[in-house]
Amino acid sequence: MKRWIIRLVYGALFALSLMVVTYALTQTARPARAQSSPPAPNCAVCHQAFQDAWVKGAHGMATTDPAFREAWEARGKPGECLECHVTGFDPMTNSWAADGITCQACHGPYPEFHPSQPMPADRSAQLCGKCHSEAYFEWQVSAHREKGLDCAGCHDPHAADLKTGNSSLLCASCHRERASNYAHSAHSQQGLACPDCHLGKTTSEMGEGHARQDHSFFVSLSTCTNCHAYQMHDPVQVHPERPTPPPPDAMASVETLAVTNEPIPVSPLGFTTLAGLIGVAFGVVIAPWLDRWQRRARNNFDETEK
Repeated sequence: MKRWIIRLVYGALFALSLMVVTYALTQTARPARAQSSPPAPNCAVCHQAFQDAWVKGAHGMATTDPAFREAWEARGKPGECLECHVTGFDPMTNSWAADGITCQACHGPYPEFHPSQPMPADRSAQLCGKCHSEAYFEWQVSAHREKGLDCAGCHDPHAADLKTGNSSLLCASCHRERASNYAHSAHSQQGLACPDCHLGKTTSEMGEGHARQDHSFFVSLSTCTNCHAYQMHDPVQVHPERPTPPPPDAMASVETLAVTNEPIPVSPLGFTTLAGLIGVAFGVVIAPWLDRWQRRARNNFDETEK
């Protein structure tokens, strides 16, 4: 009975030590307060127009936008969101260099002797795809990618909007012949523009890359049936005046099932309890050897004293 008590004492000592260490390691560091700072002052001195467009654009307001703040706070302020909504985010300390997507995100690092040295500019679609992952994935299978037209070909990087207010005119800058023919079509007479069919809204919930429109530029069957669902096979006269809504898109329904983008948080108490059990087992197993070593050390000490 005494031996088992000694084993349990050793087990409790090891368990307590492991639990303290495990709990300390699994504690998430509290987010440090962001050091909000505007872009480098020298940018606005020479590029005032770009500065004004950036301040009012989605990139400049990536952290302060009310829609983002509401969604971010509702999810418990996860750090992974800040990787795209701030500049210079450090996941180890939960700190960042500046609110929003600043000049440095695309133009850094700053040259030491700018403007004598040219400022670097990353215009690649890969850079945009680091945050706009869904739109980037769709763009990769598009004809635009095959022709070498990347994100900056249509979007103003500073204002984070289209380069022209009229999207059809932007399309016509490359598709002149098709745009000319489309101007005489029935769709054009109904007020439809190119994006109404070629940039249809995504049917899935807003995901990691916040894709709201399909950037593959494909015209799917569901795009046509949104307006012509009851003209596909039969004359219009055979349909009731108030037809029932069409069935939901099967692909759209499965996209929102099973998989979620948000990880399930794990309590550090679970790891601490597991470490405690391992400590108890380890202490009980090695207790006889520790007890034997302790006795030898005591005997050696007594002989030395004599």
